Formats: sequence, C-alpha cells, structure tokens
Amino acid sequence: MPLLTVDSPNTTRVFGRGPYQTSVAATQLVFGRRSNAVILASVEQPLDAMAALSLVHQPIDGPVLLGSPEGIDPVVRDEIRRLAPMGAEGLAQVIIVGALGDAVEQQVASLGFSVMRLAGMNAYHTAAEIARFLGYPGDIMLLSGEHPLSGLCAGAMAVHGGVPVLFTLKDTLPQETAGAIQASGDAANVFIVGGRDLVSDNVEAAVRDLTSGTVGRISAEDLFDLAVKFAKYRSSDGRFGFGKTEKQGHAFTFVNPAKWQDAISGALLAHMGKHAPVLFCRRDDLPTVVRDYLLRVNPAQGRPEPPFMHAFIVGDFDAISPSVQLDIDDTISIDRKADHEVVHTVAPGDSLLRIARRYGVLIRDIASANQLSAEAGLKPGSRLLIPYTVIGAPPTPPAPPAQELH
Repeated sequence: MPLLTVDSPNTTRVFGRGPYQTSVAATQLVFGRRSNAVILASVEQPLDAMAALSLVHQPIDGPVLLGSPEGIDPVVRDEIRRLAPMGAEGLAQVIIVGALGDAVEQQVASLGFSVMRLAGMNAYHTAAEIARFLGYPGDIMLLSGEHPLSGLCAGAMAVHGGVPVLFTLKDTLPQETAGAIQASGDAANVFIVGGRDLVSDNVEAAVRDLTSGTVGRISAEDLFDLAVKFAKYRSSDGRFGFGKTEKQGHAFTFVNPAKWQDAISGALLAHMGKHAPVLFCRRDDLPTVVRDYLLRVNPAQGRPEPPFMHAFIVGDFDAISPSVQLDIDDTISIDRKADHEVVHTVAPGDSLLRIARRYGVLIRDIASANQLSAEAGLKPGSRLLIPYTVIGAPPTPPAPPAQELH
C-alpha cells in the first residue's frame, strides 16, 4: 500500500475540502500575507474563470478566488478579509468577473472593500472586456469556447505573463473576440491553443486577416500531450511561453483535468516566485507523455546537488492519488536510479557510438534523451541519461510537432 502523504521530498500538495478551500490554499501559498486585489470568478463558469486569470499579473497582483453566483463561501470570505487587499493604482480592492450575482457584490461591499465588475453579455464578451481592461496587450491566447476544458493548460501563461484569454467558436470568430484582436493592433500575436477539431482553419484565416503579427498554433491529440507542448513552447521573440526544454531545476504544477477548478487554482503557481506551468495526470496514472517529458528535462545528475526539480500537486486524493504523487516524486528526483535508465559520465575519447554499443541502446535514443544531435561532440565529465530501449525493438513513431508557426 502506498504511503498516504501530503508532501514528499520533491512534491508539495495544495488542497482543501472542495474547490473553495483549494483556491484559498493556493492563494495562501502564492501570495502569503498580502495582495493588491482579489479577483472573484464563478465556480460554475470555467470560461469566466480562465479569462480572469490574466488579471493576476502585476500591477493587479492578486489571486483568483472562486465564488458561487448566489454568494461567497465563508472560507473565501475569510480569506478576502485576511488578505485585506490594498487596491492597485487606483483600482478597486475586489474585482468581480462575469456571471456572479448581485449578492456577491453586496457581500464584498459589506466587508468594507471597494468593488468593480468586469462582465459582458456572455463569456466571449467578458473575455473581450478583460482584454480591453488590460489595455489590449500585444500577445493573445485564443481557445475554444465550446470545449471549456480543452485550454486549461493556458491558464498558467495567463497568470505568468498577463496574457489575455479570448474564446472562439469552432468555425466562426465571434464579433466580440474579433473586435478585441483588432483593437490589440496590427502586429498583435495570437496563439491558438487546440487542434483544428476545436478551432478550424476558417477561424485561423479570420485571425490572420486581423493582424500581421505571428499567428501560432499549439495542438496535440489529447490534453496531456497538449500541456507538455505548451510547457515547452516559446515564441520566436522570446516573449510568450515557458520554453521549459533544458535540463534544469524546473517546477511544475500537476492537476487532474477532470477537476477544472483545481486547474484554475493551480494556475496561480505560475505567478511570481513559482513560474510553474501546468501539467496533467489522471487520478491513478502519470501518462507516458508526461513522464517522458519530465525525464528529458530532469538534470539527472546522479547525486543530490542542485538544481532540483519540484512539483506542486493541486487537488485532494480523489483528484490525484498518493501513488501518482509518489510516482511524480520519483520521476523528478535528480538522483533517481530507475531500472530502465542509468547516468553515464563521459570519459575522454567517448563517442555516442561507443556509448551506444556499451549499453546496447540506439544512438538516436541517447541523443533524444539528452537533446543532442547524433553528430554532437561530447565533453569529458558531462553526464548522459541512458534510456534503455532494446535494439531491434519497433521504432517509436515521431511525435507531432509541438507548434505550428506561420
């Protein structure tokens, strides 16, 4: 039986009894004792909550907490009172986003805080209103509004860079969304998150008609692979994306995508000091695509010295089991010694061919695991991860491209 643990050497679990307590737990971890503002979004409306995440960034510098349309849960109310938001640059202390009722506004006002509301006639309009409020930044993310869970991994970038989130129908760009893109300027960069089954070529063409900037697409066949590709992505100008492809001491946030409220709370860990993109796992399984990615960026030094990796597990044991948490812990440990890999220290005169023959693995697998070209020279004293793949085994099909830039 796995150890029932909240934290482990390389992981920290952030959770509560339900979405309200979890959002408060994430807020306390990220913001500590202070915030400039508090942003309230509906626990029932994932599009509103996703759009609200771009408000977390400075200068607003405040968490997204979840509320019910009928009122604020006592644990959320107490957290607002504890944070005592100061207001930022003349803004209200509490910002209410989207479909939260008048009862919420009245409750906030009764606590003595100033309130403002960012809301439109629907979620598409609300997202466009948030982009307007932010001054129409030059980078925009475009997600499916018909499949709200398909773009959850983008929430961390909204927090990390204050990048607005806009929504579209599969085959039609809504007027509110088109207007926000156009208002962002002739050179606005638009990053589509999701495949053509969610955002069609027709919509992509409509976006291109509105801007001369970069129009990129990050797509994959499932949410797990999409989150990996999003974590790896960085735009050519370096402004957009996490770009986590090097073997360094990265931090990641893990959530179960079936628990979308946990993904909203987990996105807060991409804020100052954490900068952690979101990766997905199932309750009882760490998908292979996620495990392989973690191994590729793991410094894997073979002895316990920095840089270390760390994982934040957001959600209770019904969302992500203790066994998966410990599996993640083992995978990101830099001194792990799994039965399917070893770490080789390069000796003078070593080549990829000699090392491949020694361990009975393919040159291309060593090169891929260490992000080297097959012709790369090797520096004595450096360490290589040796993934055990038996020569003669069926070749692994190439992965789809992490991004499509036009």
